[in-house]
Amino acid sequence: MSASPATLDRAALRAFLVSILESNLEATLAQARPDGRMGTDPWINRDQHDILPLTLLYLTDGSSIYRDPKILTIIAKGGSYLARMLDEKGMWRFDKKDGSYWGQIYTPWTYLRWIMTYQLIKDELPADELKFWQDGLLLGFSGIAETELNSRSNIYPGPLPGHPPLKPGEVIPWVHNIPSHHATGLFLAGQLFARPAWQQQARDFMQLVVAAQSPEGWWTEHVGPVVLYNRVYIEALGLYYALSGDRSVLPAIERGNRFHLNYVYPNGAMIETVDERNPYAPLTLKSAPNGTTLYLPKQVNIHPGLFYSDSGRALLAHQLPIVRTRDPNEIIDVDYLYYCLNTIEEELTFSASQDSRFRMGDDALIAREAPWVVSLSAYCAPRWPGRFIQDRQNLASIYHRDAGLILGGGNTKIQPLWSTMTVGDPSLLSPIGAKRETNLAPEVDVAYTPDACVLAESSPRSWKQTITTAGATAELAIAINDDTAITLSARLVTPAPDGRAVAAHLTFIPYLKSPLTFSDGSTVELDATAWEKSGLSKIGHHGWNLSLPVTAKVTWPVLPHNPYTDDGHADLDEGRLVVTLPLDHEELTLTLTVLP
Repeated sequence: MSASPATLDRAALRAFLVSILESNLEATLAQARPDGRMGTDPWINRDQHDILPLTLLYLTDGSSIYRDPKILTIIAKGGSYLARMLDEKGMWRFDKKDGSYWGQIYTPWTYLRWIMTYQLIKDELPADELKFWQDGLLLGFSGIAETELNSRSNIYPGPLPGHPPLKPGEVIPWVHNIPSHHATGLFLAGQLFARPAWQQQARDFMQLVVAAQSPEGWWTEHVGPVVLYNRVYIEALGLYYALSGDRSVLPAIERGNRFHLNYVYPNGAMIETVDERNPYAPLTLKSAPNGTTLYLPKQVNIHPGLFYSDSGRALLAHQLPIVRTRDPNEIIDVDYLYYCLNTIEEELTFSASQDSRFRMGDDALIAREAPWVVSLSAYCAPRWPGRFIQDRQNLASIYHRDAGLILGGGNTKIQPLWSTMTVGDPSLLSPIGAKRETNLAPEVDVAYTPDACVLAESSPRSWKQTITTAGATAELAIAINDDTAITLSARLVTPAPDGRAVAAHLTFIPYLKSPLTFSDGSTVELDATAWEKSGLSKIGHHGWNLSLPVTAKVTWPVLPHNPYTDDGHADLDEGRLVVTLPLDHEELTLTLTVLP
């Protein structure tokens, strides 16, 4: 669906980006060390990303550090420090701020910022520092060209499920978000170091990235989209286009941006339901001037890939008013955005808008019926033992303009209570205590990922999911009654052949400063105290009430497995409030009401 053409105000956007860069300047300079090290302790190579925003401000007429020689010294030493921290292959240690070590890596985002900074500042670098930079960049990009765009990469995860393993000595391309950024940096390095083979290698790889995109505009790393990481692919294509002018990637950028324009909530957060990598992130709590608590999405993504297509600029226009209200430190990729904005000459016009229905074949549906957004998934996939591909288990999300995301929240690992449907006893499996080497797809006597799911739009404002798990079939129905109420119903169609119990689980997003109320008149704070209640007829939380059948059970906190922590532990705000519905052939009906 298209709206009347509109234009983003380039001057206002430029001023906004510069203001963000300036707002971070004091902290950046305070953390710069005489040896070139940047950031806080313990040092990680991403701390040196500050050399690019420093360079952009150094070259921006009117900035507070325009052509300041002291800043040039900090930039020069910052790049040299990156070079000194390389191993013999041109890799850095993959350290995290929690002190964990994850192996050696050609960090693509660090190399890309380093080579961009070199492009902008190389003619002003002192000769001794220039040598450090050139030697380090050549070492790193030589290794990237040799290994990182194919299965020789040290972090190549292996072929996707269902694909044959590599034959002895076989090398295949690795189409993934990491090598996509490597290819972007390699193209620029090829330009700057007169390596046409590197440029061609990058062009060829980007054609593989384009070819790997689904018709709906996303890339997969197992089965179905990776919504949050999908933006990383589009960002890489956008940066590559800015550097190369290769117009062959523009249709892929538009498809990807159209997908994201539709897979974004009104609050600016990406819709998580079909994401195989990331659940809905914990909300950031802030106090409003009147003392009330604001619940803000963790990330409101804007990135340079949005500049280069109609749908992308429409999404940027959607996100910018939200971004402007937030802490500048929460906005990522400002350096990339400003770098690319300086390369664009045409007006930033757009006419695209969100669709009232956005379907991805039989696999997913977004329905926008203001003030509601309903997101449904039918993606099914084998469980994966590694930590970064989440189980396909949570199939529905419900958002309301006034209450935010209420139901859903996405997927995790080894946590059956996050599953829309289970067969067997969910207590047989828990993510608590899972280590990095833990098999996250264990054989266990509870089935918690669907084998099949069929979506149907029963009427213009009602939908049904027919879910089959371990031989049992259940139906989950959602119907919008009006602007304040939705009816949810669940029933068992076919019992489990082996007699195991079947249940539906509704996962509710916690708003930690909002107490939970019960039909018996009691209240409870959502803190670290674990509890389970049954026999309730109603619960209420953060501006909504939910009627319950007497058989329902309510559990808090149901924690996920966090793949980004060393031991998989999750914090309280990552948990879910879960309503469990034991299923038999009697239909269970619940009404979700948003309070005025």
